[in-house]
Amino acid sequence: MSDPMNSHRTRVVAQLLCTHPAVTEATVTAGADGRESVAWLVPDQSHAPLLHRAACLEAAGRLGTLAWHEPADDLRVAGVNRGETDFLYREIFAEHSYFKHGITLPPGAVVVDAGANIGMFTLDAARRSPGARVIAVEPVEELARAVTVNAELHGVDATVLPCALGREESEVDFTYYPHNSVMSGGFARADEDFDVLRGYLLTGEGAEGGAQLDRLVTDRMTAVRRRVPATTLTRIAAEHGLTGIDLLKIDVEKAEAAVLEGIDAALWPRIDRVVMEVHDIDGRLAAVLGTLSAQGFSVTHEQDPRLTLTPCHHVYAYRPGVTAHDTCPSSGTATSGDLGPNLRMLERELRELLTQTDPSAEVPGRFVVVSGLDEVMAESAAAAAPAVPAGVSGATGRTAHLAEIWAGLFGAEAVRPDANFFDLGGDSLTAVRLLAQVEGRLGEDALTPDMVFTDSTFGALAAAIEASAPQRASATAGARRTGAEERTLSHGDR
Repeated sequence: MSDPMNSHRTRVVAQLLCTHPAVTEATVTAGADGRESVAWLVPDQSHAPLLHRAACLEAAGRLGTLAWHEPADDLRVAGVNRGETDFLYREIFAEHSYFKHGITLPPGAVVVDAGANIGMFTLDAARRSPGARVIAVEPVEELARAVTVNAELHGVDATVLPCALGREESEVDFTYYPHNSVMSGGFARADEDFDVLRGYLLTGEGAEGGAQLDRLVTDRMTAVRRRVPATTLTRIAAEHGLTGIDLLKIDVEKAEAAVLEGIDAALWPRIDRVVMEVHDIDGRLAAVLGTLSAQGFSVTHEQDPRLTLTPCHHVYAYRPGVTAHDTCPSSGTATSGDLGPNLRMLERELRELLTQTDPSAEVPGRFVVVSGLDEVMAESAAAAAPAVPAGVSGATGRTAHLAEIWAGLFGAEAVRPDANFFDLGGDSLTAVRLLAQVEGRLGEDALTPDMVFTDSTFGALAAAIEASAPQRASATAGARRTGAEERTLSHGDR
């Protein structure tokens, strides 16, 4: 391929990058803005299998509308949006929300993950139980695709079923929240779900109600309605030869009672453990606890302090005779094996390698993994490089306002085009504070809530704020409308 920065200096940098065992090939090109250089890396299949598989999956077109997220140093997953991926990581991997009160896994466990979302619990189960077999049930097409990609990426034995679980074979109405997929479900109600999300956010440290919080919640709860097939757990067990289920995990947003009703008398004794989220509406918590107790389980429940303003509870049930196992890996790794570094780790190591080996070397601004260095690389570089303003020093007053707000939230050193809102520790509450301050200085239409969760770098947000300037509104309205129409045609109801 042609190298627009064809110089001895960039060739030396590429050669140095290839001395890292995780890199088999590398080249350095200029970014689309002509300023930020990009290092393109081909991961080594043996020393960096996680990145190698990710690059091959992406090259094969398997991501679709998904994107790669890295919520921890040793984890890489395909997800719908970064905020939710971080939330799921904290709940499942950091806080171990599903493995409490006697819930453990034996090696080679059979696990049913009902309401799999993007498959984070599926990955956690495989991490805790070497050789586990997981049946992941997820009715949202986009999320089911993510489970499939993530299972393949991490080498997990997972069968992904794109359907809902219920009391009978049927087709059901389903509400999908693309910006808040964890609350999607067949029993979703916009008003109730709005209150649940708002209540959750209000329990966070430093949370404040107000117009910005309500706008963010409204954006998160934008709904897409679909019809999806539903089946029963009894039918799944029969079709997939499940003679026993070591753990049944249920997180199906108000459909939990229907899932339990779809378990017949012959299957119940073959289920050893159940962990589930229950929405305590119309006495449902008491009913679920009674059902599990009557089936011979030892049962307990708790409510996360952050959920005290919501009806959500976690229920843990296990049969007294099952053997307990220490299923939390002592290494603290988030993966089910030695898959090598993710891009965050590798980038850190490569920057250190360049700095120590040749202090005069120009360290690339961005690092990207690819399956091979071919003729499409130049086009990919132009498409992948973010459009960012020239820099804070030469920015307009609007970008300067954002820079001051950003520095107040994350520190002055974080004011750079590639600084990512979530990598800096931002979350939904931080987003509310960011929106409030931006609106206070530049007006309500300066930045839409979804931008924080989709294009979450400082550079991208600055570009959005520049584009929303009132004096440019009339000149760019037609272009924005055309772009919106193109996105609608490209992504359908997403």
